[in-house]
Amino acid sequence: MRLAGMLVRLAVLLGVLFSFGWAFWGPYREIGMFMETGDGATKVSAGTSLVAILASIAMITIYCLVHGHRVELMEPRVASIWRRAVAFVVDFWVVVFSMGALSGYGAVMLEAHRTGVFRWYFERDYAVASDSFAVVLIFASLTALVAYFLLPLMKGGQTVGEWIFRIVTVNLDGYAIALPFSVAIRRLYATFRGLVSPVKMLRRRDEQGRTLYDLESGYTVVSY
Repeated sequence: MRLAGMLVRLAVLLGVLFSFGWAFWGPYREIGMFMETGDGATKVSAGTSLVAILASIAMITIYCLVHGHRVELMEPRVASIWRRAVAFVVDFWVVVFSMGALSGYGAVMLEAHRTGVFRWYFERDYAVASDSFAVVLIFASLTALVAYFLLPLMKGGQTVGEWIFRIVTVNLDGYAIALPFSVAIRRLYATFRGLVSPVKMLRRRDEQGRTLYDLESGYTVVSY
């Protein structure tokens, strides 16, 4: 049973890596919507693909399955910094890629409605009224990023990256519990403080390996 779980996690990790390669070296030049203004001109481009959309739906589905799933801890120990960092990189990419693929689809659909021609990618050097969608996208992306990390804390579950690398946030008694919104926000804030101050996080740890921000929030990350 454990081997099967490891294989599933490995398959998901390979899928995430594939999405990264597809985004930067695939046949489509861009995934998402982009606006660039300079010298009195505005350049607008957007793109996605069927593969990117399916991959983002798969990522969201996996997230929905694991973010509220309670973990049965077997001999937990404080997670290493590298494991936390790699899990965060995976999670950040999952959000960025999923939002890019779906927002790109929204942009190309709006452009198809305006022009009457559907294309997976478009680029133009002028702005139109429907480009205000980019502003909505910015706020939606920020909201999705916060919600992605916040909801697992409020349900005692995991993000996709945490699930892949078998780590979870627990209280000082070693239990993964559902946190109230106010507590989850403080824990998330402490986590991001640690990410923007990696040197301080590495230097200020106790004998068990817990970081300063773990101790400040009263919760830590363990592997199992």
